[in-house]
Amino acid sequence: MRITKTALHVLRLEMVHPLKTARGTYEAREGFVVRLEDEEGRVGQGEAMPLAEFGTESPGECKQALNELLERLPEGIEEPGLAPRLPPLPLGEGWGEGLPTRAPAARHALEQALLDLLAQRRGLPLCQLLSESARAEIQVNALLGASSSEALAEESRRAVAEGYETLKLKVAGRPLAEDVERLSAVRRAVGADVRLRVDANGAWTEPEASRALDALGPYHLELCEQPVAPEDTEALSRLSERAPCPLAADESLALPEAAWSILNHPRPVGILVLKPMVLGGLLPALSLAREAARRGLDAYVTSSLDGVIARAGAAHLAAALPSGKYASGLGVGHLFKDEPGNHPFRPVRGRIQLPRTPGLGVH
Repeated sequence: MRITKTALHVLRLEMVHPLKTARGTYEAREGFVVRLEDEEGRVGQGEAMPLAEFGTESPGECKQALNELLERLPEGIEEPGLAPRLPPLPLGEGWGEGLPTRAPAARHALEQALLDLLAQRRGLPLCQLLSESARAEIQVNALLGASSSEALAEESRRAVAEGYETLKLKVAGRPLAEDVERLSAVRRAVGADVRLRVDANGAWTEPEASRALDALGPYHLELCEQPVAPEDTEALSRLSERAPCPLAADESLALPEAAWSILNHPRPVGILVLKPMVLGGLLPALSLAREAARRGLDAYVTSSLDGVIARAGAAHLAAALPSGKYASGLGVGHLFKDEPGNHPFRPVRGRIQLPRTPGLGVH
C-alpha cells in the first residue's frame, strides 16, 4: 500500500446543551481528522478527539503528535494478514515511539485511517477485517443528559419509545440524594424491564461509593461504571465483591498498571469499558477485549464524546468483540448541534446496523 497524500483537518463539535459529568461540564469537543489517500485514490479517515480528563493528551499535544506521525509515515506500507488473526499495528510494533507524549488520540486517528484504507483494499467492512465472526448489528444504550428529574423522566420515556432497551445516567459530582431522586424518576418513568446503568467517572471515594451503591441498588441497576478513582483498583475490587450490581472498569484502563492489575486480580471486576480513543486505537482495544475474555471478563465499547468518524470505528470494534452481551455507549450523536442526519451509524430502535460497504463506511 502506497500513501500518496495526507491531510489533517481541525474538527469542532458544539454540544446542544452543556453535558455535566463528575469530571467537568463540556460545551464543545475539539479534535482533528486525518485523511490518507493511496495510489488508487482510496481515502482512509481517522479521528483524534483528545480529552485529557479521560486519559488522553491535550489538543495541543495531539496536534503536535499527529504532525510528527504524518511526517514519519512511510510512503510504502506492508499490508498485514487477514482476520481472524488480529492484524498487527499498521506500521509494525513500536510505531510512534519517541513522541513527546503518549498521544493515544493521535495514535487512534492514524491507526483508524490506515485500517480504513486496508479494509477498503481488501473489499471488507472494517468489522470483518477485525474479526471474521463480527456481528451484523450492535446494541446501543441511550445516554440521558437532562438536569432535572422531570426532564430526565421525559427524556427516558422518549428513549424507550425510540426502541432503546438500556439507559445510562451520569452520577456523582452532586449530593447523593439528588442522584437517588434522578434515578428514581427514570425508573418510575420506564418501568422495571428497561436496563439502567450509571457512570460515576471515578468521582467517589470508597466509602462514598459503598453508600451510593447501597442507595441506588433498589433501582435494579444493570451495572455501575468506574465508581472510584482510576488508580484505586483495590477499592474497585473490594466494592465489586459486595456491590448490589456489577461494576465496570472504565477510566482505570487508561492507566497501564491499573489495567494489568484488574486483569490479574484474584477478585477481578467483571466488565471492561473500552474507549478506543483513550486506549490508543481499535487494535489495542480489541486485544484487551480478547485477553479479558480469556480470563472470564466481559467488555463493551463506549465513545469519549467523539465525532461520527471515531464512533463509526468504535461501532465496528463493538461488532468484533468476543461478546455482544452489553449495549455499547455509541448513541451520543444527539448531543451535538451539527450531527449529520444521514450517516449509517445513527442508532435505530436502539441498534446500529453495520454497513456492508468496504472500509469504515463513512464518506
